[in-house]
Amino acid sequence: MFDGDTNFRYNDRPISDILAEQAPKPPKLGPHNDFTVYVMGPYTAFNAEKAYDDADKLRTPFQDDPLFDPDEHIDDTGNSNMEDALRDFCEELRHKHNCHAFIATDIEIPTHQQAKEQNEDRSEGDPEIKGMDPLAQSVAFAAHSDAVLFLFTSGGLTTGVGAETGGILGEFHLRRGNPATTHKPGQRVAIYMDENFGSATIDELPQGYDIQYDQFGTKDDLHTSVRRWFDNLTRETRDTNLPVFIPGETYSIELTE
Repeated sequence: MFDGDTNFRYNDRPISDILAEQAPKPPKLGPHNDFTVYVMGPYTAFNAEKAYDDADKLRTPFQDDPLFDPDEHIDDTGNSNMEDALRDFCEELRHKHNCHAFIATDIEIPTHQQAKEQNEDRSEGDPEIKGMDPLAQSVAFAAHSDAVLFLFTSGGLTTGVGAETGGILGEFHLRRGNPATTHKPGQRVAIYMDENFGSATIDELPQGYDIQYDQFGTKDDLHTSVRRWFDNLTRETRDTNLPVFIPGETYSIELTE
């Protein structure tokens, strides 16, 4: 994890300190114990019952998905909970690869709306709770993480993760040929796409952005591919001192003169 100085803070505390405290830890010692992985993906699975009046005639209202299990990932109100599927995947990453894998909601930083609701209920004399918008949180978490993993699957509603993908790739100046000096090495950012997921925009991202990209058919395939990626990052970090994040001026000297 990058623990150098950045302007990514919450309540005047460095985000790196917060991640060190709150990102779930791996259960045993291993080569990736200090390796922090930020996972982003859809938090909601597509549910035909929410879209069609006659969906009750279907065998299942959910699409086949390598991560979402309708027997496991349904909340108490009957809604599909892809967030739990992502959290389960992170738990598997921690157990299989001995890393600090987490999703945004594992970290106790409220959004502005959540902070507003909490402030309405706080006791007199308690300090005001500050919020941080979801994209700002993701940018901060991604900056300090050794690896950033975007997941796109056929059964998930991907509007949110799609917006975060564009925001983070732009924030870290990962478009090919971008001369900005502040950036995250593209080797540390990967998109993993379920082979049944279709999106022309996501398909074309590797053409314009210097990032990693792979497809998978099953969760086991995904773990195999992720393990190769982690091992490659470990070797490259050891052999070339690959940085986690490079803070600095937003644009190069040549562009500002």
